Amino acid sequence: MQKTTIDHLSNLQPLLSLLSQKEIQNSLIQTLEKLPELVDQYSALERNIAFIKSVLNDKESTEYLLGGLEDEIGKYIPTKDSLEALMALVHNLPKYTKYLSMVEPIMEFLLSTSRDQESVDYLYKGAQEIAGPIQQKVENGWDLIKRAKKEADQDHSPVTIFTVFKLIKEPAVQRSIHFVKALLTLASEPKLK
Repeated sequence: MQKTTIDHLSNLQPLLSLLSQKEIQNSLIQTLEKLPELVDQYSALERNIAFIKSVLNDKESTEYLLGGLEDEIGKYIPTKDSLEALMALVHNLPKYTKYLSMVEPIMEFLLSTSRDQESVDYLYKGAQEIAGPIQQKVENGWDLIKRAKKEADQDHSPVTIFTVFKLIKEPAVQRSIHFVKALLTLASEPKLK
């Protein structure tokens, strides 16, 4: 009988030496202090698992959950067309990167210029200098059209064939006729091919 007790004590010797270490004792104390919290978490986990099992066993609940998921996930399932488009995009990515790297310095310049008030003022003044003459020509053309319309409304003289022949000899009318003739010729060429 004494031999069995000694055998048991010799088997406990490694455990006793391990328990004699200060780090192990501190860890055991911390574990024992947290034991009620761990039991609560374990109980909550058991309740959640029981709930999930009951829901999975209930066919109506399972179909309801999976049906809702199918509707939501269905929006994000890629189609053949979207996968082909993605592959084309990935295939052309080096080319797009090259173009973006070319555009990036231009964008940086534009952003830095737009932040500099002096540059903005200079560009605005330059745009006005360019747009001014164009705007003046448009206004002059519009005035000319208004005056011509006014004169045409006031002129009640009959238009004869001789008036038309006289008009055809005018250089401005000749240029316009040649322009219309060339435009009609060019416009009909693709139809012939």
